[in-house]
Amino acid sequence: MSDKQPFFSIIIPALNEEKYLPLLLADLAKQSSQDFEVIVVDGQSTDNTVERVKTFKDKLPSLKILTSKIRNVSVQRNLGAENATGKYLLFNDADNGLPEYFLEGVKYQLHVKPFDLFTAWFNPDSQETLDKATATYMNIIIEAAMLLNQPAAYGALIGCKRSIYKHIGGFNPEVGFAEDTEFVNRGYKKGHTFGVIHEPRYVYSFRRFRKIGKLKLIQKYAILNLKFLTNQKVDQKKEYPMGGGYLEEEARITTDLTQLIKSTFNKKGKRGKKTNTIDRIRALLSLEENQP
Repeated sequence: MSDKQPFFSIIIPALNEEKYLPLLLADLAKQSSQDFEVIVVDGQSTDNTVERVKTFKDKLPSLKILTSKIRNVSVQRNLGAENATGKYLLFNDADNGLPEYFLEGVKYQLHVKPFDLFTAWFNPDSQETLDKATATYMNIIIEAAMLLNQPAAYGALIGCKRSIYKHIGGFNPEVGFAEDTEFVNRGYKKGHTFGVIHEPRYVYSFRRFRKIGKLKLIQKYAILNLKFLTNQKVDQKKEYPMGGGYLEEEARITTDLTQLIKSTFNKKGKRGKKTNTIDRIRALLSLEENQP
């Protein structure tokens, strides 16, 4: 690795990712622009994650492997940031996929609009129609959050200027849900700019959707995100247990979420005027929670 400061520090928190993380590292090794360093922060995996990562030492000369004593995605991200040297920190989930031109394209977009904080739209990791529709819906949620003046981001991919990371205060390990959105929101409220890059797109893993079921999981995420955006308390133990336990939970199926959104946003107030955005979302949540 040269002494020149890399443009990106790719920070990847990992825990028992021997299957998926090597695929992401292979994508990084093929990037059209190699102006980056890679920092894998392992949470004391019990499988062969670290051994698999070490096989990329030759393909990724900038590769660093750190071990976190605490298994917590925010703690691991913060540890990676503390050891980063790049102009931008780019936090990636271990099961992401990156097209060969991804980093070059993001770098170009940041030269055009040098956001302090950013995320990007994504494509699903399959060509199934429902996966594509779900991805579109999730991308639109990010855009809708901007209308509420509360920027949101999925933790799968978040970018941040290293120079302002400490001013924001890093990720908060005490936040049980939406620590990613809480991070960008906090930065935005401190006066830093935030943007959503539409192209190029990364590849988002739908493995959690396949385990629980697409409709069940997208509904659960949607409800939790809407509660977060409207400052309603989330019961972590009941609604979003830590440690991935939510993957084993059964989420109940209600009426189609799209229809709930449409009916709620078309409602009018007592004087015939449409209610404001916050009131509409709160009404939406009320409808969902009262489903039999």
